[in-house]
Amino acid sequence: MKVKTKDRIVETAVRLFNEKGTKSVSTNHIAAATGISPGNLYYHFRNKEEIIRAIFEQMTNVSVQEYGAITTQFEPGTPEGVAQTFAFIQRFNWRYRFFKRELTALVMADPLLGEQFRATNDITRRMIRASIDQGLATARVKPLTEHEIELFVDAVWTLALFWVNYLEVGGEEVNDATLARGNEVLRMIMAPYLNTETTATTG
Repeated sequence: MKVKTKDRIVETAVRLFNEKGTKSVSTNHIAAATGISPGNLYYHFRNKEEIIRAIFEQMTNVSVQEYGAITTQFEPGTPEGVAQTFAFIQRFNWRYRFFKRELTALVMADPLLGEQFRATNDITRRMIRASIDQGLATARVKPLTEHEIELFVDAVWTLALFWVNYLEVGGEEVNDATLARGNEVLRMIMAPYLNTETTATTG
């Protein structure tokens, strides 16, 4: 099936942004790398900000689809379900690494993108919360106060969101081993809150 020009522009922009960062890449660069004229690009996107918003929309769609696939295979709230979700997030973060590298600057510079990101961020937090609630309901997670649950959500999401950044700023290669280490960190964070007897019999 032939890929639409708009989709080709988005995929090319992701590749260039990952390689060089958004500031070093112009719409003319994107048009040339896509093999189209600047005028053709402007038919689809008025400026670079619109391209970045389209990339984020793609990111949201991909995350919803792939997370849905995980939840059909692994029960939410189980350690394995959380581990699979974390692994997916890290692969996802690497696929769109320019966005994670420039996250704060991008959402602060573009109010519309900021709204998109905060809406998606809230959805993700609610999904993590639902997973924890499921663990509480099945006694896989030890009883927690409302405040402790919110802190648990913060801890899991912060680690998932920024593990790739942590590796890169520390000069480490992003590979299967370092991504797996992030999963080990997540398991260590979760361990004090898990009811190991229930997990052993039902997980």
